[in-house]
Amino acid sequence: MRGNLLAALLGLLVVLAAGKEDLGLQNFSLTQFSGMWYEIALASNLEHQSSSPRRKVGAVIVEQDGPHLSLTSVSDHMNLCMKEKNQAVKGDAPGKFKIPLESGGKEVIVVATDYKTYAIMNIILNRGGKPSSVLKLYSRTLEHNEKATEKFVEKAVEQGLSVSNVQLLTKDLTCVNLLS
Repeated sequence: MRGNLLAALLGLLVVLAAGKEDLGLQNFSLTQFSGMWYEIALASNLEHQSSSPRRKVGAVIVEQDGPHLSLTSVSDHMNLCMKEKNQAVKGDAPGKFKIPLESGGKEVIVVATDYKTYAIMNIILNRGGKPSSVLKLYSRTLEHNEKATEKFVEKAVEQGLSVSNVQLLTKDLTCVNLLS
């Protein structure tokens, strides 16, 4: 009897904790989310992502620009640093944004964040009518955050990816330095 009660209470706590995080995204705050984020890991089952050599750390500066979101990002694409500046519009849900592009556009969905240390984003690329997805882990610092990494792996598995699809990026700041 006592074991069943403990299990029920533990289950309730897990449900309440999960509900609290979802509530955080329902009340998504652009102000708290703004600032510098380092891209420290990614997960994808796209062939060119999984076969590429170790990628360098990237970064994005998120700024509120009136009703829009201004994103200045740098990332490593096949050992070349790419810098992009995009304007995103709010999507149909909190933490969801659309970046219109000639090639079909991107959708950015904040899957989880605590605003202070980590953010997990799903980037959906729409090219040629076929969407593809890359899950990315961002951090406010370059220091390893074990809890955030565990949460990232958990979210990757929830999205049908395997642990082998997760790639931690090397702490090479060559690309990040393009933001200054």
